Amino acid sequence: MQTFDEAVTEFIERSRELLGRESPEDRPPPHPAPLDRDAVPVPSALILDHELIRRYAGTIGDDNPLYTDPGYGERSWLGSQIAPGTVLVHVRYPGDHGAQRAEGYPVANFLSGVAWEFYDVLRPGMRFTSSKIPREMTIGRARQARVISHHSETFYWDNSQELVAKAYGRLIHLPVEEMGGTRVMPVERLGKRMFYDHEPHRYGPEETEEIVTALRRQSRRGARPLWWEDVTEGERLPRIVQPPYSIRDELTYQSLHHGLNAAFDRTRLVRAFRPAFQRCRLNPDFARTHPLTGWPYTAYDEHEDRHLSAYRCEPLPFDFGIQRAQIPLRLLTDWAGDTGFVHRMYTSMRKPVFYGDTVFFSGKVLRTYRAERTDNTGRTATYPAVAIEIVGTNQRGEVHCLGYATVFLPSRTSGEPVLPVPHPERPGYEPFDVHRRADWY
Repeated sequence: MQTFDEAVTEFIERSRELLGRESPEDRPPPHPAPLDRDAVPVPSALILDHELIRRYAGTIGDDNPLYTDPGYGERSWLGSQIAPGTVLVHVRYPGDHGAQRAEGYPVANFLSGVAWEFYDVLRPGMRFTSSKIPREMTIGRARQARVISHHSETFYWDNSQELVAKAYGRLIHLPVEEMGGTRVMPVERLGKRMFYDHEPHRYGPEETEEIVTALRRQSRRGARPLWWEDVTEGERLPRIVQPPYSIRDELTYQSLHHGLNAAFDRTRLVRAFRPAFQRCRLNPDFARTHPLTGWPYTAYDEHEDRHLSAYRCEPLPFDFGIQRAQIPLRLLTDWAGDTGFVHRMYTSMRKPVFYGDTVFFSGKVLRTYRAERTDNTGRTATYPAVAIEIVGTNQRGEVHCLGYATVFLPSRTSGEPVLPVPHPERPGYEPFDVHRRADWY
């Protein structure tokens, strides 16, 4: 049996071997799904329709009528209901988890950041293919512990083979010696190493009133244009707030995502009842011994179950980083209105959002400028652009998220942004040190 150090070394070596190759993750589910699981680009089972778009918007707390009301969308300058671009996480997860094996490796992995580049709006009737390729792997240290950073790029094409977006994802893997040589920590070691020390936050009357007031004050620009000429550097965006995080909020992500893709071992992903028990028996990486009940065939619910979150060295249920990475889109679109187009958006995760935490997002205009975009044929378009800084905090005032965005706005001289945004047929890879910096936006 491998030692902890041997297992971590193998994980790093095997993950490096996968750099530059199509990721085996997020393939279509097995038979009877009618999709070619070995095709590249990889087909997705997701198909956008009016109801799915509405449901998806609910999973990120966004009730913008552009997403929820087909009639409103048809009357808009876009001519139809549209989907938030970040729905593409359900086509292909934009981060890569590296090497996999049945018993797993002794690392706790977390999504650390996602940078998006959108080229067009997404409409009902679209379905998608994708390509995800891990590009970089670095090993550093934080808090005297090793941190393995894994960077990937993902392309998303629609059913007309048009590239509608690409994403850069960063996963961090934290080796956990208490896991031994596998991914499943022995139950007697749970709690011996924790990344944070938290209990659910208890809100007093003043804190509650502050959150309620913030929720009431939120507004959406809607169809009223925000002209580029009227934006000033240093301007603050109206902040948005998500109420204290609950298990229901967490499960909205799961409700859409699971069933669209196969598990890491390419079997059908199941999470409940007898099928989950059977899967746990067949795959020990999927099984956890529940520390309260002692049931040894517990499904992998480390995000959602307080008693299982210790398997990820967390003291409480904690949010999916990929879900949080989508929420700042509302900050940008509420401010920019229907005629703005979010071209780039980056979110860097600094710490988890735990059960009961309130999430605030605020933004500031860093600069206004004119951005030129060119495609392979030489067609060029110029966009009145705004670079924005994004900051996410919790009710304690702690920063849980930082990021940037590029928003194209209508101009009094040139009108609404021209879509699709010109781009190379397959845009080149922008390294992590580029796409994470403010000047890329």
